[in-house]
Amino acid sequence: MKTYILLLKQKSGLLTDLQSDTIYGHFCWRLKEQLGDEKLTEFISLYKNNKPVFTLSDGLLQVKGEIQFPRPLVFSKPTIKKNKTEKVLEFVKRKSNKERNYTNLNELNKFLSSGNVEMDESPVESAVKAKIKKPIKTESLRVSVQIDRNTFGSNEGRLFSYNPQYTRDDVSYIVLIKVIDETCFDNFRCKKILRDTFTLGYGKKKSSGYGQFEVGKISELNDLQEPKDTNAFIVLGNYLPSEADKVSPIGYEINTKYGKLGEELSSSENPFKNPIVFLTAGSCFKTTNVKPFYGRITNENEISSINGFAVQFGMPFILNFYQK
Repeated sequence: MKTYILLLKQKSGLLTDLQSDTIYGHFCWRLKEQLGDEKLTEFISLYKNNKPVFTLSDGLLQVKGEIQFPRPLVFSKPTIKKNKTEKVLEFVKRKSNKERNYTNLNELNKFLSSGNVEMDESPVESAVKAKIKKPIKTESLRVSVQIDRNTFGSNEGRLFSYNPQYTRDDVSYIVLIKVIDETCFDNFRCKKILRDTFTLGYGKKKSSGYGQFEVGKISELNDLQEPKDTNAFIVLGNYLPSEADKVSPIGYEINTKYGKLGEELSSSENPFKNPIVFLTAGSCFKTTNVKPFYGRITNENEISSINGFAVQFGMPFILNFYQK
């Protein structure tokens, strides 16, 4: 299996978070456009039968060439200090570490081998950097008015606002791709379709120019060091556990999504999805069934009673690790 990085540089404001399940959805729409309904059905059936072609991470930030991976949600007991000064320093260190919600590559590899979260920076270094650096993301208020198609004037009381996000010039996004079945990956033209997914626009108001990216090359990543002997995994995207995963939680957070169907289905009788609860990036689990992928996609009628064929992907990019 190979792991790839898809590099993305924002060209316009972003109104929808780069979450793995949403990226899968956009990919499926582009696959349908380019290869047809039969190929899309075949692609989805592979995931339903626990034979995924590839898995995806959320969009991760890359700041000045350094990838910010999700911080593992693993609780570590504080060491008991007798000296007052040491107690204060320990408290400052733990507080500073909690404020940083990501790990760098070196810290992540240490975690994969030990199951412990250890930060490279001292609390002082982390605090100083947080104060002097400019925000990685900024929001810009936009206001629009709905136009009456009969009078071509503005509708009274139809003013609404939204806040697109922008990143600094030295910041880009990356999406991790783990290829499980290389033959299918090539047959479904996944590299091209993934690139087109972001070139054509992503998320809310993409028809108005939002969510467009300059798509870089898809390059191989060989720096992640998963140990040979593993008994746990960390998810890097939105995760829906399946019975076959045989997991017990180490630490996790949840995200309840109230989604809406995309493309032409957004104009259907009921375009709103049923609420669905995901376990988010950074969540960690022990398992008795070690494998290269975990999770499932939803069953028919699970997320929409009107458009029962619609599915949601909860099979994200994962990294196996060992915890004592």
